[in-house]
Amino acid sequence: MAKLKDSEVILRYLYLGTDQPFYIRKPQPLNIEEGCKILGPIKTLAEATSTTTTPNAVNGAGADEDPLVRKLAEAVTLTEPPLEMVERVMKSGSLVRPDECLFALAFLARTFKTPEEKHKVYETIPKLIERSEDLFQFVHFYQKLATTGKGFGHGMKTALTRWYDKHSAVELAKLFASDRSCHKWSHKDLVVMLHMNLKDREKMEVINAALGGKKKRSNGEKSDVASKKKKSDAVENGVEASEELKKEDEKAGEPEELVSEAVQVLSDIKTFKAVQTATQACQMIKQHQYTIQLVPAPLQRVSAVWESLFSRMAYRDIVQAALVLQDYKLLKDVDTPFSTAYGNVLNRVTSVSESKLHPIFIYQTMRLYEERQRYLNVVKEAVHTANNLALKNVTANPTVMKQFYNALNSSMLNYQRTGLRFFVTLDLRSKQSKKPVFGNRLMSCQAAFVLLTLPMLKRETHVNVMSFTEQPTKLNNVNLTREMAYFQGCDHIQAIANRKTKVDICEPIRHAQRSKAKVDVFLTIVDSLIRVNPKRDLPVQVLNTYNAETRNKAVYIIVSLSRHQQDLRHADMAATRRVLEIVGCTEETPKVIDAYVRGHFT
Repeated sequence: MAKLKDSEVILRYLYLGTDQPFYIRKPQPLNIEEGCKILGPIKTLAEATSTTTTPNAVNGAGADEDPLVRKLAEAVTLTEPPLEMVERVMKSGSLVRPDECLFALAFLARTFKTPEEKHKVYETIPKLIERSEDLFQFVHFYQKLATTGKGFGHGMKTALTRWYDKHSAVELAKLFASDRSCHKWSHKDLVVMLHMNLKDREKMEVINAALGGKKKRSNGEKSDVASKKKKSDAVENGVEASEELKKEDEKAGEPEELVSEAVQVLSDIKTFKAVQTATQACQMIKQHQYTIQLVPAPLQRVSAVWESLFSRMAYRDIVQAALVLQDYKLLKDVDTPFSTAYGNVLNRVTSVSESKLHPIFIYQTMRLYEERQRYLNVVKEAVHTANNLALKNVTANPTVMKQFYNALNSSMLNYQRTGLRFFVTLDLRSKQSKKPVFGNRLMSCQAAFVLLTLPMLKRETHVNVMSFTEQPTKLNNVNLTREMAYFQGCDHIQAIANRKTKVDICEPIRHAQRSKAKVDVFLTIVDSLIRVNPKRDLPVQVLNTYNAETRNKAVYIIVSLSRHQQDLRHADMAATRRVLEIVGCTEETPKVIDAYVRGHFT
C-alpha cells in the first residue's frame, strides 16, 4: 500500500482532526501534541529551508550546503505550500470546526524561519479569521506553542492590530459592547497587550471608551484653569485683556463637541444591557436591531421582547429558542398568541431554505423540545432536569410540534447536490427503532437511516438504496421515494425491516460489479460495525478491484451509528485511501460525507 503524501495527511488532519481515515465528533479540546506531530513535516522543511542558500518552498530542492539538511528536505512530500493549503481549507465551507486550521495557522507563525514566509502568515491572519471566538482560539494556540516568552512579536502585533483595523468604528463598538471571554482571552485583554494606535480617530475613541478612557484632564477642568489665568492677566493688563476675556466667556457658552457615532453606539448598547422594563427594551430593539445576546437576563422571560426579536434572529437561533422559551414557560401546552407567532416564524419556508440547516439539527432540537429537555449532554441535562422538575408535568405545544415537523420536511431540500452516483446500503433490523445513536441520544438508528438517506434521495439524480438481508450475498431494494416525508420514511423502513441480518460490508461493491453499475460513492450505514464485521475486514482490496475494472475512483464510507470508537484497523491505517469510517450521527456527519465525496481530503 503506497504511503500517503505529507500534504494528504495534513489535509486529512485539517478536516477530521486525525491522520486516520476516521471521524468522531470531538467536543473535547484539540490535542496539541498530536497536532505538532502531524504537522511535523512542515517544521522539518522550514528548518531545512532556513539553512540553505537556494531554498525551495515546496520540496527543499537546491539544498547544497549540508547533506543532512538536504536529505531531510527531500523526505518531505508537500504538493503545495502549507499556508495556501490552510487558506483553501478554511474557505471551503466544508469544515466541521475551525480548531485544526487555527492551530495550523498558529503553528506556521511559530515555525516559519524566513522573513518572507513569516510576512505571508502575518498578512493572512486578519483575512482568514472572521469571528471573535476564532481570534481568541488562535491567540490561545499561539501562546501554547511559545518556547520562550508569552508575548507578541512586532509581526504578530501588526497582524492582530490589522484584524481590529479591518472593522469599521461601529463594528468595533459592537464587538467591545458584546465582549465575552473565550479561551481565557477577551478583546480588552488583547487591546491592552497590543498597545494599538490606529490611524482612524473614531476607532481609537471607541477603543478608549471601551477600556474606560484615558486619564486626561477633562475639558471642564482645562477651561477653568484657562479662565482663571486669563482673569489674572486681565487685572494686570487692563482693558485689552478684559475684552479678550469677554470673548472667551462667549465661546464657553457654546455647546460642546458631539461624540462620534461609534462611541454613541457603544454607549447605547451599554444602556440597553442595563434597561429595566420590557417596553424600553422593545423600543430599543426595533430602533437599533439588537440581538438576543444583548437582552438583560430578566427581560428574556418576557414574550413581547421575543416577538420584537423574531424578525431579526438567524434561523438557527429561532430553532434553538424553543428550548429556552420552554424553560421560561412561554410555550405552554395549550395554544396562545405567542406560541402561534413562534410557530409561524419556525415554519417560514424562506428562512428554512436560506439557513441551509441539515434536517438532523432540526430533528434533534424537536426531540429535545418534545421530551422537555434542553441539552444532549447527559450530565448537563441531569442538572437541568433537577432544576426544572415542573417541566416533566407539561406536554409540548401541539402547534409548535406541527411547525417543527413541517420545518423538518422542508429542510430535506437543503441538501447540497453533488451530481455523483451513490450506492447506499442500510442494515435494517426491527430492533433499531429503539436503539439510540452515539452522540445523539434522542435519535434512534431508524431515524438516522431516514435523515441521512432521504435528503440525498430527494436532491441527487443517481441514488440506489438497498438493504442487507439474512443472506450475506443478497441485497434488497428499499424503495424509498422522493415524495416521502420523514414519518412516512420511518414507517416504510420499519415495515420492511428484518428480525436478523447477515452483513458483508464488501457485498455492495460486489453487487455493483455483478450488475456492471458505475458508482462514485458506496455509503454503508449499520448500527454497530464491530457487530457486523467482527474480524475488522477492510473493503480496500475489493474496492480497488472494482475501480480497476470500471476505470473509476469510487470511495467507500461506512457509518457506525451506535459505536464510539474506530473498528476498521490494520498495521498502517494512516496509508489507507478511499475508505472512511464515521461513528455516531450528528449534524456534522453529512458535512464530513460531503467534503469527502467532493475530494477535499483523502
